[in-house]
Amino acid sequence: MKEGSHVAFAVVQQVINGLALGGIYSLIAIGWTTVFGIVGVINWTHGEVYMIGAFAGYFAVALFHLSLLPALAVAVIVSGSVAMSIDHFCYRPLRAAPRVALLITALGLSMFLRYLCAALWTPDPRAYPKVLSYSLIRLFSVGGQAVTISSMHLNIVLLTLLIMAGLEIFLGTSKVGKAMLAASQDFETIGLMGVEANKLIAITFFLSGALGGAAGVFVGVLYDVDPMMGALAGLKGWVVAILGGVGSITGSLIAGIVLGILESLVSGFVSTGYRDAIGFVIMILVLLIKPTGLLGFKFEEKV
Repeated sequence: MKEGSHVAFAVVQQVINGLALGGIYSLIAIGWTTVFGIVGVINWTHGEVYMIGAFAGYFAVALFHLSLLPALAVAVIVSGSVAMSIDHFCYRPLRAAPRVALLITALGLSMFLRYLCAALWTPDPRAYPKVLSYSLIRLFSVGGQAVTISSMHLNIVLLTLLIMAGLEIFLGTSKVGKAMLAASQDFETIGLMGVEANKLIAITFFLSGALGGAAGVFVGVLYDVDPMMGALAGLKGWVVAILGGVGSITGSLIAGIVLGILESLVSGFVSTGYRDAIGFVIMILVLLIKPTGLLGFKFEEKV
């Protein structure tokens, strides 16, 4: 009986531990899937935008001694502006070109940004200066053992939920947000309804980059940052988007939390060496069993 209680406690604790990471994955994936769902572009530079946002937050804290929230604002503005610039200078001229041209451009630009940042900032990992205090907060008990969450993880979970709530309000109440939702259903028709397509695409890319930058700051606070961090993050965003249903913001939110919790469980009960593999196993299973993802996005409408 004691052994069963211990296992139950360990499972619940790992689930709690995975919430912050899952929220970060959701932010990355929502940024990734927003561009694809509205513009129909597979933006492979999203991982690098996330990385640049993480470094923008790092320099804001390390060089200018800003606290977390101002540094987060700096990272969001920088990463959003970078994403918007990528669209303006690299994607917009190819808007009427075959999709393969956009894909090749995105992949090439992704590698260019990655290695440019490695040359500028060196490839060595860097840890954020302390911006959040650390303490263990007791939540409840399982089998007589206290389930806890660190104050850092709790703050990041709360900030992530706040950002997602703000995104939901923006999409549901603002004219631009409603136009973005309409564009995700039929991008061609909104142009006939008087919506300026290029302006809407620019806002979409800015919003996507801003979400990626916020995720980069949260990862930096919990772990560290380096110029290569965007490669794996971009793939994880793709995995989460496929699991949730490509083009579905709600699906990405749910799938990101699911992936974060599963990775935490694998790390705790199997090995940390298998943590990154679990997402790709899930992606393969989803593509084989339910290619539309959790919320059933219809691929043929966008591909």
